[in-house]
Amino acid sequence: MYDIVVIGGGLLGASVARDAAGRGLSVCLFEQEDFGAGATSRGSRLVTGGLNALQTLDFTRVREDIREREILRRVAPHLVHSQSCLIPFYSQGVLAQARLRAGLALTDALGFDPSLPMHPLLPVHQLLSPSEARTRAPRLRAEGLAGAALVWEAVVPRIERLALELALDARRQGASLRTHTRVETLCWESAGRGRERAVGVRWTDRLTGESGRTDAHLVVASVGAWQFELEAPPGNQPRLSKSVSIIGPPLPGREDILVFPREEEGRLLVVMPWPQGSWIGSIETDFTGNLDTAHATGEEVAALVRLVRDFLPTVAWDDPAGAQAAVRLPLPPHAASFGVAPPTYDIRDHAANGGAQDGLVTVSGGRVTNVRAIAEEAVDLACRKLGRALSTPPCRTASQPLPTLAVPAVGAQVPDDPALRVAVEWAVAEEECRTVRDFLQRRTPLAWTADGGRSAIPVILETMAGLLGWDGDRRVREVKAYEADLALRQAFRVL
Repeated sequence: MYDIVVIGGGLLGASVARDAAGRGLSVCLFEQEDFGAGATSRGSRLVTGGLNALQTLDFTRVREDIREREILRRVAPHLVHSQSCLIPFYSQGVLAQARLRAGLALTDALGFDPSLPMHPLLPVHQLLSPSEARTRAPRLRAEGLAGAALVWEAVVPRIERLALELALDARRQGASLRTHTRVETLCWESAGRGRERAVGVRWTDRLTGESGRTDAHLVVASVGAWQFELEAPPGNQPRLSKSVSIIGPPLPGREDILVFPREEEGRLLVVMPWPQGSWIGSIETDFTGNLDTAHATGEEVAALVRLVRDFLPTVAWDDPAGAQAAVRLPLPPHAASFGVAPPTYDIRDHAANGGAQDGLVTVSGGRVTNVRAIAEEAVDLACRKLGRALSTPPCRTASQPLPTLAVPAVGAQVPDDPALRVAVEWAVAEEECRTVRDFLQRRTPLAWTADGGRSAIPVILETMAGLLGWDGDRRVREVKAYEADLALRQAFRVL
């Protein structure tokens, strides 16, 4: 019997498991794929402080975002790096410019707050002339360019590793981890008067076929778009949102992230450096269909290309290297009134306000910047529901560094490079690596090399088969599964 079962091993679920384990609670974390394999791995990797609140001038939001950005920089410096961002101003958006300038000034002012954990202090923003802006980003549209702001934020180039290392640190502190294990149903028992209580989960290991039940005093679900499967009747899928991004050509100039505020939608269009290219995202569309095979369509990719071409007209966007789609529960729409920001996450106690289900807490939404704070709030709630608010120590994740692992270095190895075998052995023994996809996509950068990591597959297969006892059929399935994942990146070409 565990204190808490956490369902979902994305950035948020792993953060909840780490926080809870660090407070002495017994935790079991279930993930139906691999840590960080879902929406976590398909976003921009940008950790924003002031940028998220530039269009609302929400003082509280800006301060909280800056605080959380700096906490991430301090506790995970090996994964979270400072990054310059260029925000072009165009003359047709005078009011937008004024709001952005005010937001940047507010961000700088809060950046000098001595109560915030700056490590080290990021530079204040700079205002650039049109020519200076085009020196840094030569492909910017010259027509109407009134200048730009250069600001500093943070970025997590390998965000999948952040999710993985959060989970591994939870394990170090006593949590049990189960990857590639799907939670089929919640287990309920009567709590009297027409109420019921969640007392555990039934699960199936998708690789071995093993199934079982794990009991817990409380279930915390951080499963994103899969949440409806836990809550809604079969076939009653709620409205879901699909975020589409593409991998485009590399851009000349400095290694700045280009940020284009979209005033009409309250969103940011982001173009950021990417291995052998650039990441461009994103647009939001409604989604219905199979969550396991969600992909960007040709129409969606074309719409995103048209959008970015308005700012970078001379870049060859017609043949993206790939496209990704992340499906989420939609956040509330952007508030239109000045100075009002919508919530970015939801923590729901299903027993609150007369609810008939106890023992279940769902957590959804959030951004890279604030997942640590959301996890802290969720675990605070869990401690109260378990009756242990006074007996458990306070959250330590704001000050406790994420251990730096001695991970063997892996680059674009040739197939017979001995370092590749060492890295596979480490990943299997120390990092919960169970499939070829786990290794290529989330424990090394090989999936983003020119051949998608295919040249390394023979060595990976041979090494993993020896360690895990794979037969010939399993090897074939592993290759097919990896090729299917790569094919989803190219599905927009025919769909």
